[in-house]
Amino acid sequence: MTSGCPRAKLYRDEPHPDPYAVYAEMRAAHGPVVPVELEPGVHGWLVTDYTTLISWSRDTTAFGHDARLWKDFREGRIDADASVLPMMAPRTNALFTDGTEHQRYRRAITDSLGAVGSERLTKVTQSYANGLIDEFCERGRADVLNEYARMLPLLVINELFGFDRDQSMRFAEAMRNLWLGIDAEKSNAEAERALSEVVTAKHREPGDDVTTRLIQHRAALSDEEVIMQLLLLVAAANEPTANLISAGVRAVLADPNTAGGGAPSPTVLADTVDRVLWQDPPITNYPVIYPRTDVPIGGGRTIQAGSPILLGFAAANRFFLEENAEQMAESSNRAHVAWGAGAHRCPAREEATTITIIALRTLLDRLPGLHLAVPPQDLRWHLSALSWIPVELPVGFPPQPPAAPRPPVEGTPWTASDSPPETSARRQTTSGTSPLSSLSNFLVRLMRGS
Repeated sequence: MTSGCPRAKLYRDEPHPDPYAVYAEMRAAHGPVVPVELEPGVHGWLVTDYTTLISWSRDTTAFGHDARLWKDFREGRIDADASVLPMMAPRTNALFTDGTEHQRYRRAITDSLGAVGSERLTKVTQSYANGLIDEFCERGRADVLNEYARMLPLLVINELFGFDRDQSMRFAEAMRNLWLGIDAEKSNAEAERALSEVVTAKHREPGDDVTTRLIQHRAALSDEEVIMQLLLLVAAANEPTANLISAGVRAVLADPNTAGGGAPSPTVLADTVDRVLWQDPPITNYPVIYPRTDVPIGGGRTIQAGSPILLGFAAANRFFLEENAEQMAESSNRAHVAWGAGAHRCPAREEATTITIIALRTLLDRLPGLHLAVPPQDLRWHLSALSWIPVELPVGFPPQPPAAPRPPVEGTPWTASDSPPETSARRQTTSGTSPLSSLSNFLVRLMRGS
């Protein structure tokens, strides 16, 4: 019951300048647990209270992640073409299951990711970061969100998971559309089709990659289960890591102690990322939990069993900071919920943080004098039911020459072509377009929606 109050609309038709203002309005009208409309006809709740979010995330008796608990879906009241359906409908992966089933999937994920190793992750990330910067460093301007932050985790993940270029492009387009709620059913099918091709290829030619390790893991996952873990890992890691990089760039450029003077020390960058994870976390209203029984929340309101409850990590963190500003200023508390809480806490948080710190360090080292090209208040965000996504992040800097050629990363699926992925467009005048250049040009157009 919502006591007759209208549900807060959890999406916007036009880009918005201040997502947190929207959430502050929701809290003022409804309190910390907000009745929301995810899209027309799809109802749920949004938790924006830090303590409540942690408590409910850890209470596996009263709440579950299994989308088969979703009452409206189970009883056929959700349209098959609902844009949120591919991100909320039941799936056989670690995010949508509980208990022993969840533990089996999570073990396969953590073991397969852990085998990558920090040295290889660092090497791959550094290589692609330099290659992407080479694409725009001579211009003196760039959209560092769509030309860098969004593409770097995609390229790194695709390599470590053993995707080829065609699979990468198709999957990237499908996942962008899913996050934005565009052609959801078609996009979901295309994403799964691309991953199915990856799995089939790895059965035929196993490699030193996460996909092969998932296939060969002692958990004995079926091909369908492997595809579902891949969909979770790549989709969940890609956009949030891109958002973290983007927020990290904004934080560095807004800090007079770090802006404009090259890359801060690793310690300062790590502290910056920790601060961003509190103030501007990359995951907003996702994932979803479901109460197993009715939950009274005061004021005559009750969350009915099987109602989707979105975990508002970004809002919970931000409002907790505002309410405890003095206490938080005196400590380096890292108890944020940016990566979730409880048994379903993100298993790839260390990898995402590593990619982010390397991305920031490389960008700031390569482009001294980096600055925002527009006032911060002119930036805009797309607000959808499950996330808010920046539109662009325009920056300026003194033009810089491309980096010296680097050897290809060992084992990269891109080396089958006639040039390594790090080769910049500037060095392609006689040899044609590099794999990275052609892929990055495609992805930039894709992320900008052109």
